[in-house]
Amino acid sequence: MNADIDNLHLAACNAGRNTYIDPASGYQVLTSKALLKQGACCGNSCRHCPYGHINVGDPNLIKQSFSAPALMNWSGNDESVDILFWSGGKDSLLALQHLLQDKKKVILLTSFGALTSRVSIQNIHIKNIAKQAEFLKLPLCLVPLFPNTDYKTSIQEAFNLIVTQTSAQIDRLVFGDLHLESIRQWRVDTWPQYLIHTPLFGLPYEELLSQLWQLQKTMDLEITLSSELTMPKEVLAVGTPYTEELVQQIKEGGLDAMLENGEAHTLVFPKGWKKY
Repeated sequence: MNADIDNLHLAACNAGRNTYIDPASGYQVLTSKALLKQGACCGNSCRHCPYGHINVGDPNLIKQSFSAPALMNWSGNDESVDILFWSGGKDSLLALQHLLQDKKKVILLTSFGALTSRVSIQNIHIKNIAKQAEFLKLPLCLVPLFPNTDYKTSIQEAFNLIVTQTSAQIDRLVFGDLHLESIRQWRVDTWPQYLIHTPLFGLPYEELLSQLWQLQKTMDLEITLSSELTMPKEVLAVGTPYTEELVQQIKEGGLDAMLENGEAHTLVFPKGWKKY
């Protein structure tokens, strides 16, 4: 994008206009602020898409990336919301189920590497995260993390965006932590101004796995490894189904059955949907 276009776009945004005239074609071009009001990427490869062209199907037409947090699919007029830190895996799904059972209004929040478009540790492409949010019919805040930027500052920027865009206050920050007290305490220490909620913490694995298999059946989901799992005698590849049989093998191998210690990570995804 050349400097003239950048200047025209900036001037239109500063003046509160939704469009400006493209000097080459004479067509009207929507500004990023106008596109934000639509609430999601339309998939038409708009020049100033604030959603990183996340719904553009043709890779050759993807020319935008996320430069700042963006909230997608928001609708409603709620006074308060829970922010669920969404990794795209089984623990996030189980935490979400607890919130929905309690009839909480939920916004999913996912941070990702701005240069890779992947959730860094889980190795899940943000297009899959967006597909999950679409399937779940929930709003999603995507937070790009750039090299040498402060994580807490980036997340706070996302919180500020959510409050501004929804006019709702943040009730709780929710995480799918299972039993690592040090991680849970880090969250409490990092965000002392918010109530930290970990609905799965300390629950027996048998109970959690029973809930997981039931959700998989009810929602018709695939659950697969999103990163390699090193077992005592083999390495299981990305895409290996996370099943009751695999859980038994993991136990026999002396590993954490829910992979809570970072042995590997998982992806939950609707069966038959296209993955990236």
